Amino acid sequence: MKVFLALFFLFATIVLNAQETNKIKVVIDAGHGGSDPGNLNMTKGFKVEKDLNLLIANKLGNYITQYLGHKVEVIYTRTTDVFIELKDRVNIGNKANANYFISIHCNSAKNPLVFGTETHVHDINSKISRELGLEIEKQFKTRAGRNSRGLKLRPDRIRNLMVLKDSKMPAVLVETGFMTNKAEEAYLNSDRGQDLIASAVFRGFRDYLKKKHNIEMRKPGDKKPVKKVEGPVWKIQIMASTGPVSLDNPDFKKLNEPIEEAKITNSTSTFNYKYYVGAYEDKRDAKKALKEIKNTKFSDAYIVKFETIKK
Repeated sequence: MKVFLALFFLFATIVLNAQETNKIKVVIDAGHGGSDPGNLNMTKGFKVEKDLNLLIANKLGNYITQYLGHKVEVIYTRTTDVFIELKDRVNIGNKANANYFISIHCNSAKNPLVFGTETHVHDINSKISRELGLEIEKQFKTRAGRNSRGLKLRPDRIRNLMVLKDSKMPAVLVETGFMTNKAEEAYLNSDRGQDLIASAVFRGFRDYLKKKHNIEMRKPGDKKPVKKVEGPVWKIQIMASTGPVSLDNPDFKKLNEPIEEAKITNSTSTFNYKYYVGAYEDKRDAKKALKEIKNTKFSDAYIVKFETIKK
């Protein structure tokens, strides 16, 4: 009997440990670093590629940890400004028996008018990598409002990329934009641009995992729903945008309030998305809340009256 109990507890311990460690592993690789700056900045005061790669890679990792951390383990090739050999980046993933490898880069071109995102995979036979890459580019195009230049294979670049060729796991290299295009360089250097890019890569990865592994995104912490009452009500518009903005945006989170996204389809305005906080029956309450919001990054926020909100 004692032997049976000992074996039972040993088996239970092994099972529990397996459940804890049986996570999908993804390597996030911030390209370049240290003595290797990558593409240089075209505009004075802007960052070189290695720094942009690291900022976006860290944001991507944070998204995965926050929303998929119960099922996905993030492994970074670097988290600071250090030089890592290409073979060592690959070895990090291979030794960890990682399931996926995502490398973050910024692009360049001789033609300064070229702009947009690209996701590279090794070749046509890299089926899983291609599927993941297509999900990422889909998010760039439909969610982040970027100019997607599509999936790129080895013939498109006329050379091998070691992090794709030698990785023992499905691997993609994401070119997040062209630093040689002035407008896109500015976008890559903005907090909002970096956030949207990281969010798009995350959503593509998330959607792929949902399809192939049936992994659902962990729900954020409990938040109060926007109160719905009979109108009129007053809401605080904090911003408007030509394209969608991730509701996980750090500036939104600092408000500690649910953010309402409204897509405007019948408007001559260039702003197709509007973002609101609150739904107040008393305008005086809205004014009090507005004063606090104006002390944040949303200093241009203002009150909008809505006649009716149905229960």
